[in-house]
Amino acid sequence: MRLILAFLILLSVSFAESITVAVASSLRPPVEEIARIFEKKKGVRVRLSFGSSGTLYRQILGGAPYDLFLSASKVYAEELVKRGSAIKGSLRIFARGKLAVFSLSGEADSLESLLKANRIAVANPRFAPYGKAAVETLKKAGLYQKLKGRLVYGSNVGQAFQFVVSGGADYGLVSLSLIKAFGKGNYWIVPQDLYSPIDHAVIITDKGSRNKLSYEFLDFLKSTEAKEILSRFGFEVP
Repeated sequence: MRLILAFLILLSVSFAESITVAVASSLRPPVEEIARIFEKKKGVRVRLSFGSSGTLYRQILGGAPYDLFLSASKVYAEELVKRGSAIKGSLRIFARGKLAVFSLSGEADSLESLLKANRIAVANPRFAPYGKAAVETLKKAGLYQKLKGRLVYGSNVGQAFQFVVSGGADYGLVSLSLIKAFGKGNYWIVPQDLYSPIDHAVIITDKGSRNKLSYEFLDFLKSTEAKEILSRFGFEVP
């Protein structure tokens, strides 16, 4: 009984320190892996909350208890600084995402592949950078007017991806990172000159500035180990 009690006390102490991180849906696969390694190295707990960058941004403005924000757009991070909800000096661009045409069974070798689709899943362009990039791509390629009636919108890029996986859409314009994590289906990487750069930014919130783990996690995100994980999931890293 004493050994069990001692173990429980030790366990509670080891996880007494924690950090809560708001993470854009496109970053879910690599950040889950990065967080596990960080937890093991530091003996702390990392709580992750996923959503569209715009939704997480509004949650932080509303007082959500996040220590860090990993956004798929630096604009949201910069806005938090302007509004006094994040620390200016902590803002870093740590990865650049890529957009891809994705289908479980259909051909995916160009944007014209989407013309075969009945339903095309994209993230909501109002809140999700990958959704904005998808619409921008279709307009630049001269396909938006032909395809806009076939678009189905997910609240974030993760949900848009799930639409394709579940059969709710036969094609998607989604993040390469989610496709690589899934490991199935056909995809074609969209040339990056067809959409504005999807620069992923990290920033420490005002709340997070009082938690030393915020700065340690920020440093770890810049490590070679973290960069290798991000690269494996299709991100470009500085």
